[in-house]
Amino acid sequence: MRISKLTLGMLVGAGVAFTSCSDDDNIKNIINYNKNIEDIDFSGISVPSNYEFSRNNETTVSYSGQTTRLLQVNEIGDLLTNVSDIPTQEDFTNRFNQATGFNNADLNGSKNVRSKVAASVGLFANNQADADAIKADFDGYLTNQIAVLESAKNNEAKQGEAGIYDGKRYFNEKGLEYNQAFYKGLIGALAMDQALNHYFNRLDDDFDGTNAFKTANDGETLAEGKNYTTMEHHFDEAYGYVYGAGENDRLLGKYLEEIQNQTYFSDIAENVKKAFIIGRAAVVAKEYEVRDAAVEVLRYQLSKIPAARGIYYLQKAKETIDSEDPRAAFHALSEGYGFIYSLQFTYNIETNASYFTKAEVDALLNKLYGSENGFYDLTAEKLEELSNDIVAKYDFTLAQVNQ
Repeated sequence: MRISKLTLGMLVGAGVAFTSCSDDDNIKNIINYNKNIEDIDFSGISVPSNYEFSRNNETTVSYSGQTTRLLQVNEIGDLLTNVSDIPTQEDFTNRFNQATGFNNADLNGSKNVRSKVAASVGLFANNQADADAIKADFDGYLTNQIAVLESAKNNEAKQGEAGIYDGKRYFNEKGLEYNQAFYKGLIGALAMDQALNHYFNRLDDDFDGTNAFKTANDGETLAEGKNYTTMEHHFDEAYGYVYGAGENDRLLGKYLEEIQNQTYFSDIAENVKKAFIIGRAAVVAKEYEVRDAAVEVLRYQLSKIPAARGIYYLQKAKETIDSEDPRAAFHALSEGYGFIYSLQFTYNIETNASYFTKAEVDALLNKLYGSENGFYDLTAEKLEELSNDIVAKYDFTLAQVNQ
């Protein structure tokens, strides 16, 4: 049976835990999951105010690889709208696949973006077919944009023809902006998948049941040549996919901030920040139940972002999709497309699976974009239907998304 907890206290307060249980774990209304900071009893653990941890007066925090990949994404994304110097297939392949050719030479090296797309042990250790298909989607966004940019030099975007719209939007023949699909899709396929489904599954061991990393952490055995244990480092790497690019982030970190503009979700950023600090402090203290409670909060809170932001953009597109010029809705729809794509990389803490399977996401995208004319065939009614399809999987309402 699952123990439910209700605690009071934040970063500087002590928590008082109350427990209850039931013989029927299927009765969900009596099961409390760790969804918010208030649900974690971290009394007795020394928790700093910032994500700062040290050993022998030197930092133990390291996530440089995540910073590199997030910045690589930015430069690759910039190429997608460079109509004055249209990139070649080689330009994309070098950067996305090989980590060479970057204007910022510091980004060249052994770390590339493509190898980490759809690469988590949680979702893809035994699912290479889906991993390959997802990587191919991103290959396609890059390759297909070359033709869009060529067309945009001379053509205005219209149904059946790629081109430019409003002087800055590059739509394909069905209205999709590949750069938006690329960025918003990578929120899930890279940042969220690596944090929630990869590194949080590799805290105790290498997803093999050996508890090797836990044993090393218990003994404070450091990784070779490093000032951190492997468990500490894996927690940092998850953190890096959210915060590693700082103000330059265009993926999960960016929308963790932007979602605060939706009133109902305004506390997500604070919950995520504090849960990361508590979880990392719990690793140092070897308090693994607290660590796991913090991971639950992080999985729950971060998994709301693609749903809430995806619905937000579908609802925004409703305002103009039935107008004389539906193209005014296509930028929002392209963002919505990418957020919907990211839904398959979420983590539902009640089922220990993603909120949406790949097949379910494919069905949503087919409803959004799969007709002969893509976005040109959409109606406000269809966008409302899609919004309800998404929100039905979550514990918030469409009205709350729109607040």
